[in-house]
Amino acid sequence: MGSKRNDRLRELFLQEISEALRKVNGINAHGILTLTGTSLTSDSKVLYVYYSVLGTDEDRRRKALLLTANAWDLRSLLFKRLRLKNVPELVFKYDETPEKASHIEDIFSKIRAENDKADENSGPRD
Repeated sequence: MGSKRNDRLRELFLQEISEALRKVNGINAHGILTLTGTSLTSDSKVLYVYYSVLGTDEDRRRKALLLTANAWDLRSLLFKRLRLKNVPELVFKYDETPEKASHIEDIFSKIRAENDKADENSGPRD
């Protein structure tokens, strides 16, 4: 199997899973779920679906349970919709990248604020 095929399959799976999750009752009731990407193993037996949640830690736990509970149904839906011989097992993994990026941005904001404050205090020296 070529990597181009795997790339196309990953994109197709992501698109189909996103569409199917819109129909899951309560998926965005508490916190907003975003699928951030997919990763397909080289043997195409496991598809890792990465997601992030805008909300509290409790919202994140709810989403994890909801996704895990619906993984089998989503996989069966993929079998029906895509008519593929093999559909990989779906494993949902939380993606911390958005949180890390936000944390880094907060640090940069604090540094900028401290630099601005230091510039104001230094004033002209004669």
